Amino acid sequence: MKEYIYIRNMGPIKEIEINDIKPFTVLVGESGSGKSTLMKVIALFRWINKMCNIRSYLKQSNISKSPFRLRMDTYFKNCGFEQQINDDTEIIYKTEFDDGTAFAFSYQKGEMLGTAELLPAEHICFIKISYISETRNIIPVWADRGALASGAYLGFYFNEVYGDFECASDKIDTLSLPFLNMHFSVQKTRMGKKYVLNGTESNKFEIDYKNGSSGALNTIPVMLITKYFSDAAYFSFNDAFNRSVLDYLKNSDALMDFKPIKNLNDLDKKVYIHIEEPELSLYPDAQCRLLNDIVKICFIHNTHKIGLCLSTHSPYIVNYLNLLIRAGEKKKPVNNAFLDFDSIAVYQIIDGGMRDLKIKNKNLINTNILSEPINAMYDTYADME
Repeated sequence: MKEYIYIRNMGPIKEIEINDIKPFTVLVGESGSGKSTLMKVIALFRWINKMCNIRSYLKQSNISKSPFRLRMDTYFKNCGFEQQINDDTEIIYKTEFDDGTAFAFSYQKGEMLGTAELLPAEHICFIKISYISETRNIIPVWADRGALASGAYLGFYFNEVYGDFECASDKIDTLSLPFLNMHFSVQKTRMGKKYVLNGTESNKFEIDYKNGSSGALNTIPVMLITKYFSDAAYFSFNDAFNRSVLDYLKNSDALMDFKPIKNLNDLDKKVYIHIEEPELSLYPDAQCRLLNDIVKICFIHNTHKIGLCLSTHSPYIVNYLNLLIRAGEKKKPVNNAFLDFDSIAVYQIIDGGMRDLKIKNKNLINTNILSEPINAMYDTYADME
């Protein structure tokens, strides 16, 4: 299956088209260039596609009443898009299947088109979306008092990542963080969960997660959530299906009418994970080791099919991609990780558009754009001789 996205006249984006969103998509660019806008649009339209799949599944399983309505004004508000949408904004999302059929919907002239169409039974997919925002560093502080407590609402994306963190920490009680020389653990107490950081044998300590370094605060949600959604031992599609489908049928007294066209085990299933700036507050070496672990979790040790999208400003992360691609070509994994060149895409978001940074005849990512500031500093330094 291929995913297609087209965006025109939305905030900083003038026109961007991706004909095939790769399993691993990396977005680079200056602050305010539109990286986050693009990634949030992809995540939102994947979520709408999820809803369309659920609707198609229910309607073809003898459930005529839809469990939801697509309210784009609410979704755009949640995403912070209110001031980026105008009368000329156009967004098209499409999935193309191996047999040549396609399912597409779009936002044009202020309305959604195509979402009422039903997907063929053979192409219905059950999807989970996770968005790990840059606000994740305040999770440990709010975990003590509850992010949804009165007066504590911190926005749609924070509460999404907070919810995923809570679910993940229910299932995973220990997490090794060798690139930070520490371990993260979840201790169950009568007062609830307690999050703790422990040192290694050579540097023993124990502190509350909320008192950890900024690198730990930013990194642990990324590692915990990606590990949770990548592994069937932790994230259960059966449980998610029960929450989103069977609970609705029970509450609407429609369970007796339900005649499933397919069992859940026969449906294609996929998790989409989106990460804003995984490198936040990390030393260069730790950034590379973090990426190495993310690749292992999502593409090597995973039991669920993963689509990963991340935005970054880090020259170390982008350069490390070339090392992992080379490791895949030579079949020499680096710290047990490698990448397939054909499964990755790296785009520079610039001047309202997009530039593909893959050098296809060399199986390389062009990293010059992130080296230019350093080269300019060296040139200025040399001119002072």
